[in-house]
Amino acid sequence: MRTAIIFLVSFTIGYYIFLLFSHPGKKKHKLPNIRIRNVELLPNFKIHGRHKTYHIHHWVVLSLALAVGAFLYEGIIRSPLFNGVTVGGILQGLRYKDRFKIRYPKQFSGRKQ
Repeated sequence: MRTAIIFLVSFTIGYYIFLLFSHPGKKKHKLPNIRIRNVELLPNFKIHGRHKTYHIHHWVVLSLALAVGAFLYEGIIRSPLFNGVTVGGILQGLRYKDRFKIRYPKQFSGRKQ
């Protein structure tokens, strides 16, 4: 019972954290721009190629983390807290219309090139 309560509370917290930081209409909660060469880490994970930009959505990254966690037997990655936050973030990310669109025309963000 305790595990289910921890999972539900962390699911709710994860859902709202990812809603706060990933919702395009919430301009007042902007994350800093962090970019290393052609890889933009924040506010969105994007890889800028010559002619295309690839946007790796947070729900994809969280799904990979959850899949890796399914094969580990100990540690934080197997806790109901981690699993709840991860599942909450995945479901929040799947609400958007562009959830399966990864490739976009070339975009320049952060600095001018």
